[in-house]
Amino acid sequence: MPIFISHSSKDREFADALGANLVMSKHHIWMDRWELNVGDSLLDRIQHVLAESTAIIVLLSKNSVESEWCRREINAGLIRELSERKSLLMPCVIEECLVPLFLQDKVYADFRTDPDQALDQLKAALAKVSNPKQGSNETPQFKTDWSVDWKSRDGIRIIEWTFVDHGHEWPYVILSKCTVICNPKATVNFAKAEAEDRADEYMRDILATVMEQVPVDGLIVRIEDAREQTIAKRFNRSNGEAFDIHFSYRRLGEDNGFDTVVYLDNNLRIALNHMVAVTAQPAR
Repeated sequence: MPIFISHSSKDREFADALGANLVMSKHHIWMDRWELNVGDSLLDRIQHVLAESTAIIVLLSKNSVESEWCRREINAGLIRELSERKSLLMPCVIEECLVPLFLQDKVYADFRTDPDQALDQLKAALAKVSNPKQGSNETPQFKTDWSVDWKSRDGIRIIEWTFVDHGHEWPYVILSKCTVICNPKATVNFAKAEAEDRADEYMRDILATVMEQVPVDGLIVRIEDAREQTIAKRFNRSNGEAFDIHFSYRRLGEDNGFDTVVYLDNNLRIALNHMVAVTAQPAR
């Protein structure tokens, strides 16, 4: 999902420069004048993006703190923070102004004194929602951390997603992996994508194909002991690419005496949804 920049129209020049800089760093930025076409509903689109965005950058200036529209955008972000129990608003002070009360407890990027350092701080904060190669997903019962890595072995490309599942009341964690071994055709295509700075998109598409090709019921497994267990699959694409898929999973930590059912497809879906959201290209 995109990153929303809340700003006053009077600060348009600063917002455009900041947005362009972040896009160069491969962040998916949404601003109304970049995305809206003639006839689009401004209110509907902004409401949708505010509800779906992974982060809301708030440019604080004399103009924005006095803007009723900007206050509504901040309030929408605060409501989401309370309901989703996660930090979404990222304040950036661009000139002397009175910081709104509900933002005063947040660390902000200060563009008044050192813009370069403030930009670096903002990019670091955005990394947790804009890095397509790793992420974390939390629900009231579980937390899943994951990352993806790739390498070459004997001239063949290998992609590996690693997941760690934590249950808030579990005395153990579940470690699982999805390893994708490319055939020569896929290896060539992956190398080409990497040379064109499209490796993230290529891995995203491979994961989407895995989700399409592997039956969900084949990824519901039971862990009975500490030994690693595996599942092997294979699928082909019409363009000549072929992939060997290896799933492995095991339990680490205290044995509570019960079997554990693991839904490997949930982890793949978490990673895919994140990669799709982060690698989506902003329209200009």
